[in-house]
Amino acid sequence: MPAQSTLSPDEKAKVKSVIPASSNKIFYAALARVYYAYPSPEKWSYAGLQGAMTFLHDKSKGCMCFKLVDVYGTRGVIWEHEFYQGMEYNPDRAFFHSFAGDSCMIGLVFADEFEAKTFWKKVMAKKDSKAGKASKKKNSSSAPKSPTKSSSKGGKIDKSLISGPTSGSFVHVAHMGYDENSGFVSKGVDPSWTAFLSNLESQGISKETIAENMDFIKDFTRQHQAQAQAKKPPAPPVSRSKSKPPPPPSR
Repeated sequence: MPAQSTLSPDEKAKVKSVIPASSNKIFYAALARVYYAYPSPEKWSYAGLQGAMTFLHDKSKGCMCFKLVDVYGTRGVIWEHEFYQGMEYNPDRAFFHSFAGDSCMIGLVFADEFEAKTFWKKVMAKKDSKAGKASKKKNSSSAPKSPTKSSSKGGKIDKSLISGPTSGSFVHVAHMGYDENSGFVSKGVDPSWTAFLSNLESQGISKETIAENMDFIKDFTRQHQAQAQAKKPPAPPVSRSKSKPPPPPSR
C-alpha cells in the first residue's frame, strides 16, 4: 500500500488484517465508492458501498482482483470483482474509473485524484504484464512439435494418423491407385489429397500399406467429413457488457 494516502494508520492496519499478506499481495489501496450503471444503463447508481478499494493478487485463487474493505465497521471484505482476461479499465475522469461487469458497467469514484491516477497506473502495469505472459505462453504452445506416434510395419493404419483432414479440404476422389512400377496413380484428384497421402508416408507408413488400405482411408475420411459438417458450432460465451458507460457521477 502507498506510504502516503488518504487511509489512516488504523485503516491501513484494518486492510492488512482483513487481507493477510500470507495469501494476498496488495499492489495498491485507496478510499473509493462503488457505482453501477443499473437498473438504467444510462445512469450511475451508488451501490451503497465505500471503503478501502484494493487491487491485489489473490494467491489462493490464482488471480488478480479488486476487493473493497469496510474500514468504517467490522464487515471485512464487502465487495470484490475479478480482474478478468481482456478487461478494459477506463479512466473516464481524474477521480472516476469504469469497467464492464458481468451484467452492467461498474464505476469506482476515488476520494483523491492523485490516488486514482496511481491506482490506474498499477492496474495498467499488471494488465500489460499479464497480456505479455499470455502472449508468450500462446507462442510457446503454438510451436511445432515433433511427431510422437509411429506406425508399425504393415498391418492396418492407425486412425489417429488420418483424422486430420477437415471438411472441404479436398474434393471428391475420382481415382487413386497404386502401381508397382509407377507408384501412386491419380486421375482428377485434388492436389491436397495427394499431399495428404504423402503426409501418411512421412509418418512412416509404406506406399504398399497405404495402397492396401486405400478403401479404408477413403471411407474413414468421408465419414470424418460428414461428422464435421453435422456438428454445429458451440454457442458463443456470455460476453461482458460493452455498452457505452453513462457520464461519471459527481463526488
